[in-house]
Amino acid sequence: MKLNISAALAATVAAAALTGCANHDLIPDIAEVGQAVPTVYWEVGSTVCKAGESFSFQGKYTNVPGRTPLRSEVWYQILRSDNASVSAKLGGASLSYTQTAATLDTMRSFQCHASFPHQAEYWDGHQNIFSGTVPVSRTLSPVTWVDASEWDQERFDTYYPEGFALEFVNKIYEYLTSPESAPSYYSALRTVYLNYNFTNEQFAAVGLPQLDLSAEDGGAAVKSDAWFATTEPTEENQVGVYFITYDANGKAVYNERPMDYVPAEGEVVYPVYKSSPWVFCRYDDNTGGISTSVREDWLPKFRTLLQNIPFRDWIYDSSNGVYKVDFSRSYSLEAQFRSYDKDSDKLNDPNAPEYEGITSKTDLKTISIN
Repeated sequence: MKLNISAALAATVAAAALTGCANHDLIPDIAEVGQAVPTVYWEVGSTVCKAGESFSFQGKYTNVPGRTPLRSEVWYQILRSDNASVSAKLGGASLSYTQTAATLDTMRSFQCHASFPHQAEYWDGHQNIFSGTVPVSRTLSPVTWVDASEWDQERFDTYYPEGFALEFVNKIYEYLTSPESAPSYYSALRTVYLNYNFTNEQFAAVGLPQLDLSAEDGGAAVKSDAWFATTEPTEENQVGVYFITYDANGKAVYNERPMDYVPAEGEVVYPVYKSSPWVFCRYDDNTGGISTSVREDWLPKFRTLLQNIPFRDWIYDSSNGVYKVDFSRSYSLEAQFRSYDKDSDKLNDPNAPEYEGITSKTDLKTISIN
């Protein structure tokens, strides 16, 4: 069937040219008046399809005079979408950190997945119309891995991006042991120290005291005693004083002095209280109470200690007995309908070219696979 640009449209274009001669006339760039052009269009029955089944469509096409339709085809490319995350659990509620990663990849570029020979009965007097189905591989079923009851390293390596685990633990180390963030994560670091089954060899390697870890609680009580800080700001608990100065970057520096320190004129000092060697337990004038933090010279030692903890143990939720992984993989298709024809007088010439009518990009159909 021919699709002709109407005489009315041509008249409209001519009138526009008379009113604005400098305007560019776009019609000759597209087609001459009266020129027949091939058309291809289609609609899909649903934008969702189950893996292992087929999606339906209705295709429509016309060809220019002098050409004979040969066939139509449905091509599609396969896209894979991965969404992955893990959540820290070892540090308790004080360490709320979830790391995510999302990727969208072209798993397979455009290929023909269904071909339909032309049939004379497709012609409805105006255009060729027919219905068909296109298969979808069962290998495109969605994948999920959530709250694993057992650790599967091979599965993790398959699903999660390379370097994901290293990036995660490095972020944890930064939160717990960098001078800038460690004060905010004091409770989380203490929780890790108390709850994780460190060995005395690991304690000794960083200068922490060796303890009796043989009790049924794994040494939690003695570790709690080892990590102590004063809670009552009494004179009996005071072991020194400190005053504050600021470095070139405006960061507060806490200068500790012994109890017999004599302040300079105008210098304000505050109490320092009994605590573990690595805990700076002090009176904070801003809050009007006791403040605790890990001393900065101990932070690198704790980082070394934390490096003994495997990645999977950071994300283990002991309360529910699961590893806090959350992975999902889904597939979708970008599909396109194409038609082919050939010069009628060269149908039997194997060297004669075939002509391909392809939908515009706006006619790409996205099919989600479930």
